[in-house]
Amino acid sequence: MRFEVHILGCGAALPLPGRNPTAQVVNVHEKQFLLDCGEGTQIALRHSRIRMMRIDHICISHLHGDHYFGLFGLLSTFNLLGRTRALKVYGPPALEGLVKAHEAANETVRGYPIDFKVTNTDAPEVLFEDGTVTLESFPVKHRIPTTGFLLREQPKEPGVKREWVRKHALELTEILALKRGEDVVRSDGTTVAFADACHAPPAPRSYAFAADTRYWEKVAEAVDGVDLLYHEATFGHQMKERATKTFHSTAAQAGRIAAKAGVGQLVIGHISARYEGAEELVEEARTKFANTIAAHDGLVITVNHKC
Repeated sequence: MRFEVHILGCGAALPLPGRNPTAQVVNVHEKQFLLDCGEGTQIALRHSRIRMMRIDHICISHLHGDHYFGLFGLLSTFNLLGRTRALKVYGPPALEGLVKAHEAANETVRGYPIDFKVTNTDAPEVLFEDGTVTLESFPVKHRIPTTGFLLREQPKEPGVKREWVRKHALELTEILALKRGEDVVRSDGTTVAFADACHAPPAPRSYAFAADTRYWEKVAEAVDGVDLLYHEATFGHQMKERATKTFHSTAAQAGRIAAKAGVGQLVIGHISARYEGAEELVEEARTKFANTIAAHDGLVITVNHKC
């Protein structure tokens, strides 16, 4: 099943040609989650293979414009395209009021409901959960209240080996017990051991999005062990003081968080417009965490299990 991250925008506050403000779509088993919605998100969606009407969850990390100014247009487009299915929107307390004020000003009659969920900027919490995926938020350290987001596959049941089903003529109740991790004691006194009869399921994959944040070791705790981490790296180490002052991170600091968290791979983004390319920042991050790549608009990353 697919678990992919589609980078729609990876720039900082000032948009550049080819580098939109922050936005990305995460596809987990064909459920699509939009993380942040900066300017240009709709155009980026049009250039991608993503069907925007299949986005049912929008997560806004904080209310700096480069992370949500594209939301109003996207909600309007949903309406123009005749959406009727409910949309879930997660974000800071003021977000719902901003959306409603915008709609009131232009007398929007929306044809679909929006379920607003206020995010907690003081502690991690589960925002959404079903049989295949959980969506969580966690606090980061920025100038205004901000969260990151974390998506995890739900654990899969172990599979019973077909040869064991045939060899032992296992009944349905016995198969279900084995899938629950139980040994089966049969009427003749023999035991079918779970460890022998079942394939171990693959570990659930996970992806964390650390939005605008100053270097903060609690972020490493929140994203501990994830397979893929996106962490902002607005500046290089020469601008460490500015990074601290503006509540942003350097590339080396992003690498330190990835190393402390023991993640599988790091992708850095939210690159300042002062950098024409990201090569310098990637090399800096790799001094702390070798398996680092840079985001770029249009990049699609498959979330793989850690090696």
